[in-house]
Amino acid sequence: MRGKEQVIFDIKSEKFKYLQRESDKIKNVVNIDILNKRLNEIKKVNIYSNIKIVVFSILVVLGFSLISLSY
Repeated sequence: MRGKEQVIFDIKSEKFKYLQRESDKIKNVVNIDILNKRLNEIKKVNIYSNIKIVVFSILVVLGFSLISLSY
């Protein structure tokens, strides 16, 4: 019976490069003004979409109610 072979990981190997921390790495900085601008645009689009859906739903309900009243 063969015993289990021990696996050795070489941290300096290329495939483990992502695990190493680089001290000179620049942090990803987010500009809050750009973020707020995008958020506000998304909110506007969502509000307009919701208004369209509500108006269309009311029109459909009114259409069905007018058809049912005529019969």
